[in-house]
Amino acid sequence: MTILISIFTFCASLLPHPFHVTVCEIEHDSKNNALQVSQRMFLSDLEETLNKVYDIRIDIVNPENKSYRDSLIENYVLSHLIIMVNNKPRKHTYIGHEMEGDALWCYIEYYGVKKIEELSITNTVFLDVYDDQSTILHMKYNGETKSKRLTRLKPTEQFKFE
Repeated sequence: MTILISIFTFCASLLPHPFHVTVCEIEHDSKNNALQVSQRMFLSDLEETLNKVYDIRIDIVNPENKSYRDSLIENYVLSHLIIMVNNKPRKHTYIGHEMEGDALWCYIEYYGVKKIEELSITNTVFLDVYDDQSTILHMKYNGETKSKRLTRLKPTEQFKFE
């Protein structure tokens, strides 16, 4: 299932997209007791969303002020991605982001995550602009990968581990 979703997402990135999809990958780093989160989104969707949400005109690829653009991206992503580990929030840091083709990857790390029994993820990225928005979640923990899909009707999912 994970391979099919990855192939679908890759193929979708090669075409102008008539639908709106992001990918959120979460991996547990047992050595550092952390969750490493990567959020992939199309640049055109991000630009349109930031312009509408913050009532501005910004060029994501060639901004007049890169630090202002970067702070908008960080603020937006952190306010639309909520992760609870074992029903508790964890301290987190926005590591940064990078552009890859027509997409942007954002990186966040959550600390103090030794063991996961339940992981709750709410991801509302772009839901404030696109009715058809979907987010594909991939969660890797103890060698196991689980995937789920978030939509406007269901922006939160739980992963349970033994």
